[in-house]
Amino acid sequence: MKRIKLEHEKLPGLRIIKTVFALLIVLLISVATNGFLPPYDLAVVAVLAMQDDMAKSFKQIQNRMASTLIGGLIGTIAMAIGSITNVKLLQLVLVPIGIFLILYFCGKLINRAEFIIIACYVFLSITLEQNPELSWLYPIKVMVTTVIASNVAILVNLYDPRRHKRVTVYKEKK
Repeated sequence: MKRIKLEHEKLPGLRIIKTVFALLIVLLISVATNGFLPPYDLAVVAVLAMQDDMAKSFKQIQNRMASTLIGGLIGTIAMAIGSITNVKLLQLVLVPIGIFLILYFCGKLINRAEFIIIACYVFLSITLEQNPELSWLYPIKVMVTTVIASNVAILVNLYDPRRHKRVTVYKEKK
């Protein structure tokens, strides 16, 4: 039988292993909350937050939080306006107006184009939600999942086995 020898460069790196471990932890959290914290949202945040260094991880988390706040605020306002009007009007008029506001605000006014995708995703999730009474809860759930999953990713990312080598301490004889 022929033995297969794997070269060191072909083995999965520490970042891959850490990402998978963080993903496992957040999925267990979702199971522990009976799905109140959606596994999809937790998993996406854990994967996005696991960057190659801590500064990039924190930047990614800050961007997601800010994007969620922007999309959530505009979506909640649109839902409040839509609740006094016809739901079809909400979908036909308020959704494009809300997307316009996000694009204009993020892209032109604050010059943070990296916020646009997540802000639009959160906005559309709120405004096109099947249950309008619960749509205001969505940005709160996204913020909670972002905080939990990003903290898990950061804690997992902090571990570096190269720093935790076994050290033998000898007691000095007198």
